[in-house]
Amino acid sequence: MKSALFLCLFFAAHSHAETIPFTSLLNIEEELANISTTCLSHRDHEEITGNTLRYYFAEIFNSILINNAQLLIGMIEMRAALGMPPRGPWKRKRILSEEDILAAPTIEEYYERREESMNSLNLDSRFFLEKNFPPVIAFLDKRFPTIRGIYRQEFRNAKKVVDREEVDSMVHKFRQMASRMDEAVDNMRRESLICYLANKDKLEN
Repeated sequence: MKSALFLCLFFAAHSHAETIPFTSLLNIEEELANISTTCLSHRDHEEITGNTLRYYFAEIFNSILINNAQLLIGMIEMRAALGMPPRGPWKRKRILSEEDILAAPTIEEYYERREESMNSLNLDSRFFLEKNFPPVIAFLDKRFPTIRGIYRQEFRNAKKVVDREEVDSMVHKFRQMASRMDEAVDNMRRESLICYLANKDKLEN
């Protein structure tokens, strides 16, 4: 039942993502700067948690959640570019060596092991549950559609015939962009605090 619920929420968010149009190339530097200088209100933080937490605890929780959500968006777009199936329900954590990854019998399993080796979102996570992510992804797609757009743009030249070299190339692009996006999200969090302190009455409404 739990897995079925998560799949419904996941595919709802995934379906919404498919409706986001990106008809022209984005200026990545400008878009990252826009994210960095955005102020989030108390109400935004509550919405990000699916309205399960009040703003004080939501802001603490979201300080980690938003970063992980943008990583998940990037992985969703990387999967789509490589023609891999959507990520299923969370599994138990596996410790994979490079030898384990290289021993994958299929290209799909090779990708799965590559992604798993750099992904902390699993049933052994100390911070999150599966159900924490559909609300924050929906919020980011609505408020910052360019997060998904930037990742999609980075992966737009993926080869039609996918081999291990192509997987490694896309993973490398993902890591590079994820680091830059992570920095932009961190800056946004700091900017939100500064903005709140300077405009307290306005942002609390």
